[in-house]
Amino acid sequence: MARLREKRSFLLQAMPFMFLMAAGSWGLSRFLRLPTQVKDDRARRRKQGRAKFDLQQEHEARQHALLAQVQDDYENVRVPGPRNPNRKPAD
Repeated sequence: MARLREKRSFLLQAMPFMFLMAAGSWGLSRFLRLPTQVKDDRARRRKQGRAKFDLQQEHEARQHALLAQVQDDYENVRVPGPRNPNRKPAD
């Protein structure tokens, strides 16, 4: 009789616990996979529309932008900085 009670106790207590642990683990893995999958799909869609990176083309574009910024009338002018009043002139 005691053996039957132990077996029944296992079926009534341990089996539902094990089932809930397995189902919870499966459910959490499915739930946590969803945001990662959405992010990966978004990144894949963004990547499809992009042109492949070309170093030579990028270099030429940057050089052109740099030359457009620099003008012929540019002059490098020294700006005086703060002076220490206790400074002794060098010989």
